[in-house]
Amino acid sequence: MSEKQNIVSSEQLVQEISGSDLYPQLIQQLQKDLNRAGIDYEINLNAAPKELFLEIERLLLKRLNTAFNEFLNLLYAVDVSERDIRKCDSEESAVIAQHATYLILKREWQKIYFRNSL
Repeated sequence: MSEKQNIVSSEQLVQEISGSDLYPQLIQQLQKDLNRAGIDYEINLNAAPKELFLEIERLLLKRLNTAFNEFLNLLYAVDVSERDIRKCDSEESAVIAQHATYLILKREWQKIYFRNSL
């Protein structure tokens, strides 16, 4: 996925999340999966969706550079496929973190959306 496509997709996801009353559940699910992955981090519960995206992106960038196993554990806990991660056509940590953030938030949003649509 090109960096430009990733930015557009991320913005669309942020807009969809922003317009939903399920946003608090998204934060709870993300916090739960961070804990399951062994990442000691508390999400800002008052963060707007755009801020949440940036917060997770910074967290992932740090893990990519210092605690790669925690990064992998989070991908596993959230259920992001390795195939989707490999679609990122960059070797830059910042771009990979942005791509992974999009995939993680998209997957978490799917979980919350489907759980509430039943």
